[in-house]
Amino acid sequence: MTLSQIAFRSNLVKLALVAIAYCSGGWLCLRWMGIAAEASPLWLPAGIAITALLVYGEGVWFGIFLGDAILMVFFGENFGVALSSALGSTLSGVVAIRLLRCGKFSSKLSRIQDVTELILLGAIISPLLNASIDTLIQLVVGNLSSANLSQRWWLLWLGDCSGILVTAPLLLRLKFHGNQLLLRRKQFRLLELFICSGLLFVLSWLVFICQGSSSILEGGGLTTAQYLEYLPFPVVVWAALRFQTWGAVLSNIFVAILAIAGTIEGIGPFVIQTSNLSQAVLSLQIFIIIVSATALLLSVAVTERQQVEKQLRNAVERDHLLAEVALRIRQSLDMEQIFKTTVAEICGLIHADRVFIATLYNDGRLDVVAESVIPRYSSILGGSAKDDLLTDIQSLFARGQTFIVSDIDSVNLSEAMAQYTQRYDIKAALVVPLHVDGQPLGLLVAHQCSQRRYWQKEEVRLLEQLADQMMIAMGQAKLYQKVQKLNSNLEKKIQEHTQQLQDKIQEVQQLYDMKAVFLQAVSHDLRTSIMGMLMLLKNLQNRKGENLSISHGILDRMIKSSDRQLTLINALSKDHFSEEFSLNINMNLEAISLKKIVVKLTQSWQSCLIQNKATLTLEISDNLPFVFADSDQLNQVFENLFSNALKHNTPGINLVLKAVFNNGMINCCLTDNGVGMEEKQCNQMFGLYLRSLHDRRRTGIGLGSYQCRQIIEAHGGKIGVHSTPGKGCQVWFTLPIAKSQPSAVS
Repeated sequence: MTLSQIAFRSNLVKLALVAIAYCSGGWLCLRWMGIAAEASPLWLPAGIAITALLVYGEGVWFGIFLGDAILMVFFGENFGVALSSALGSTLSGVVAIRLLRCGKFSSKLSRIQDVTELILLGAIISPLLNASIDTLIQLVVGNLSSANLSQRWWLLWLGDCSGILVTAPLLLRLKFHGNQLLLRRKQFRLLELFICSGLLFVLSWLVFICQGSSSILEGGGLTTAQYLEYLPFPVVVWAALRFQTWGAVLSNIFVAILAIAGTIEGIGPFVIQTSNLSQAVLSLQIFIIIVSATALLLSVAVTERQQVEKQLRNAVERDHLLAEVALRIRQSLDMEQIFKTTVAEICGLIHADRVFIATLYNDGRLDVVAESVIPRYSSILGGSAKDDLLTDIQSLFARGQTFIVSDIDSVNLSEAMAQYTQRYDIKAALVVPLHVDGQPLGLLVAHQCSQRRYWQKEEVRLLEQLADQMMIAMGQAKLYQKVQKLNSNLEKKIQEHTQQLQDKIQEVQQLYDMKAVFLQAVSHDLRTSIMGMLMLLKNLQNRKGENLSISHGILDRMIKSSDRQLTLINALSKDHFSEEFSLNINMNLEAISLKKIVVKLTQSWQSCLIQNKATLTLEISDNLPFVFADSDQLNQVFENLFSNALKHNTPGINLVLKAVFNNGMINCCLTDNGVGMEEKQCNQMFGLYLRSLHDRRRTGIGLGSYQCRQIIEAHGGKIGVHSTPGKGCQVWFTLPIAKSQPSAVS
């Protein structure tokens, strides 16, 4: 049989059960509770319908419809009236369920919110639909006169209300808490139950059955008093307060049955107070609704209060336990005693069958060092986990999270772990890894061996908080051991570190002195030579009639280069020198062709390339967009980069210059296959620094690379380097493109 067939049969069984229950409840009400051919004062099918929809879902609505239709036909109604009655009952039940679900109703009736929603949404609002449809149809077909319309409507509506408030809580309680009736009670609780039940029976019998006949009324008596029907009400309140929901539900249905029985016989306070039987039924219905709603609200209020008190007691006990553990940790370093006391108190507080602490050693061995277990279950104290079991447990330390299992059979376990759980009768587990500074130390574990267990959030939080205290204790013990070990040679270590610190201070002072002397010497010597060369070049430039051995273009470049060098040297000689100072770069920005600049520069580098046996490959497209830059500054960047590549590598290297357009910028990249650089050198390449005197390949002050960074950043671009020792170097930088591109690119 396929799963779909099984599900279909299961749904048919549910529909049949709902229809039978609905018909049976309706037949009982109309046969036994029918008063003067009017509506039943307590319509049980209304409560049965809501309970069925809550338990089985809205899919059983057809069972309600079918049950109501069959019931109406059985009692002589025509098919039209029967179908309209079934439609009203079904719609009323479905609307009630929709409203309850919108209010996040819980069928366990453990909150005041749930009972309030059942009263307002389920018992008061939703029956309005059924009462309105039924009375309207009866009026249309002629079974009801307009004079009796209002009275009929009230009887139907209040009958559904009382039926829901009496029947639905009883059925829901049997569904979700029926096993509580079989629990053993203490003797004084049984005695109290017996007294309460007896007193409720006696008072209800006196009020609704024994008294109330017309003959007694004529002679005067107890029944002449007003509101005598509420005499059993204090006992109902007593049952609700002392026995919570079960007391309220059972006392409600008991009082309702006796009240209805007396009214059916034509006796009781409701019949005596009015000569109109319909008015007596209305009073009876209102009485049942008031008693049921009050008892349910009182019972759930007491239940909520007890739950809050229990939570507060548990919280106080947890705080007390945490305080004791923390105090023991501060007062003692005896880990064995701390572990034993902690597992014993945890076991008693959360009522677990087994609680233990396991320690993880450096060799991977996991030993149980403290345990508290119920005698009928096997002890694992002193046991060591095997290698195959450790493989599974190591994943707990890797995740570093609490491992929560309510049903061990629902978890896919390895063969070793499955044998372990069977050997020690583990049905549910709560495992908290212990670690300090990321280093795994052990486990704090709670087992439930008798049955599956849903671990409460408070229990999980308690174990995690105690695990924190255990980690503090274990870390404190380890720290104490380290302190004892280091105490013997502490003075020697201090002396060594003091001497090392003094040496470092002296070394740093020497470096600062060297830097000051070096900067003064460089700035003084270079300023003199550069100024002299600059004066000579300017004089040569002003001689118009003489033949020069160099071109004016080269002469202009030399002058601009000398100006930039003089600017750098003047900055180096300032008293308050900052490593991140900004160069004063005069920019003449225009749209220029990057390839045209590079090709022109390549011609001037040929002799240098030949001298260093180097090759240069250009990978620049003719369609590359123009850049918005200063051509002279870009020339300086390329000269510095090529000069560094040739100077700091052995002869014979291959250079590749590539330029592409990407994300609105021109990306340039100069790659070589030389000796490369370390990561520290890459980080310092574009900063202003004094290179190490012990690095033979790199000497001098990093002015050229720093100047490249200043120029590129002044253009709005970025520059960087990627390199690996022995695998070459890759210097990259970006430049913005010109907003207006020339029509033709040369």
